[in-house]
Parts: sequence; structure tokens; C-alpha cells
Amino acid sequence: MKKSNKYQKTILFIGFVLFILINLFPPWKAITNPPDYNESARIGYSFLLTPPHSPYGYESYVVINYLRLFMQWGILIVLTLIIFFVTGRKSKS
Repeated sequence: MKKSNKYQKTILFIGFVLFILINLFPPWKAITNPPDYNESARIGYSFLLTPPHSPYGYESYVVINYLRLFMQWGILIVLTLIIFFVTGRKSKS
């Protein structure tokens, strides 16, 4: 197996840092009418330990938008791997 070059190590480091930041500031959503789960609204991003306030008031609660978070993970992993392998291929020549 071939050793990775300095560009590939940098790409992996940047990908890892972005992964940590994505998890520290996840996307949030507010859900109202808990028995029926009728309405939900994207609130945005906020620090993990201090969730944002719901625009619906006290009749709702705020949760992490896991679907969006998992999509961000997938996009980040795919882009990091693509750039990782492209920088490795360029270093051969």
C-alpha cells in the first residue's frame, strides 16, 4: 500500500475538523403539536449545548434535524474521499 502524501494528510485533517464542527453546530428543527407531529420548521444551526428557541413558543420542542445532519456527513465524506484520491493520483506523475 502506498503512503499518503502531505496533501492527502492535509485533506484528511481538514475533513476531520469539518466533521467535528458539523457535529458541534448541528441543524435544528422545531416540532409543534407533539401528539400529532403536524408542523415542523427548520430553525438553523446552533451550538450543541445551547439549542435555539422554537418559533412556535411553548407548545413545541426543539430537536436536532438528523436527516439533514446525516446528509451533511455523507456529502463531507464523499467530497473528502474524492479530493483525497485525486490528490494522490496527481502526485504519481
